[in-house]
Amino acid sequence: MNAATFDSLAAARKLRAAGFEQGPAEAIAESLHEVATANRQDLATKADIKADITRLEAHINTVEARLKTEMVTIANRNLVATLVALGVLFAALKLF
Repeated sequence: MNAATFDSLAAARKLRAAGFEQGPAEAIAESLHEVATANRQDLATKADIKADITRLEAHINTVEARLKTEMVTIANRNLVATLVALGVLFAALKLF
């Protein structure tokens, strides 16, 4: 990831021009610099996000395949149960 630059001296000068005393202007500029540069290693890059998306898509495809297989299995069980029930019904009708 490209590190963004923050010019704390320019920020302090802008704050001074806006009416801040030198001490507070420098403190604010330094605080802004710390915020701008802190924890950059924790930020996700485009490559990180793309890799996560690729892993998620693969996982979704796996789950989808499992669900389709399970749906076919359930449909087959229901078909068999229906055919057995019809067979029993026809057999019972022959007795009457």
